Amino acid sequence: MSSVYYYNGQEYKQRAQLSQTEGFVLASLVSSAILSPLPYLGKSFTKQINKEIPNNHLYKDCFERAFDISGLKSKGVEVIEAQSANVPMMYKLGQNACFDPITNKVVLNTDKISAAGFHELGHALNALKSKYGVKYLAKLRAPGYILAGLMEYFAIFSRTKPKGAPRSFTDVIEDNCGKIAFLAMMPTVLEEGIASWRGIKLAKKAGASKELLNGMKKIYLKAHTTYTGRAVLGGLAVFASRKIMDLFTRPKPVD
Repeated sequence: MSSVYYYNGQEYKQRAQLSQTEGFVLASLVSSAILSPLPYLGKSFTKQINKEIPNNHLYKDCFERAFDISGLKSKGVEVIEAQSANVPMMYKLGQNACFDPITNKVVLNTDKISAAGFHELGHALNALKSKYGVKYLAKLRAPGYILAGLMEYFAIFSRTKPKGAPRSFTDVIEDNCGKIAFLAMMPTVLEEGIASWRGIKLAKKAGASKELLNGMKKIYLKAHTTYTGRAVLGGLAVFASRKIMDLFTRPKPVD
């Protein structure tokens, strides 16, 4: 049976456990529905990079020149051919590429997706030759995603107080958990964008044609939408969960 208590002279009725359970189920379903497009966000990037495969030999030549003039060799950066490396199959197949800041290695299948290599060089430049704290954005990637996940916990498992009750620090977090989840992922969105910008800038210095630059810009723009989409959908999912739980758990004033 729900309990009754008083706050500022107003009588409130605590929501029944059944109502809270219903809210949890609904919030979980809505959150899952909002996040359901995530697996599809990368498809436009995959299609675009596949369109550029016929020009890969041009990208590859330009990539080699870009790496030579980047100054990254002096920083200990190496380009590792994914085909012969001990890396996940998606790298071998040319479905992805990466820069590992721990080993300072760019892992790339240059026979398929050299166009993606400039972006990875951009990551390396961010990590090793950046100013104004850009290198710290990448370090915030993992903590950001952890914080965003924690906000979902606050959204679903928090206990809502009556309107007008004094707000604690935890209450402020609960009230803004959707915004915090979104902002927690923004360092990754920004760092990815800067890496693409630097990669294109480096390609220009290496003599990339207008056609190649336009192709790279399309690839990087579509790749960037995956990170932006994660931030937007993640924040919306947390926001929606919080609002639903608020409806089902906030104590009701007794008339």
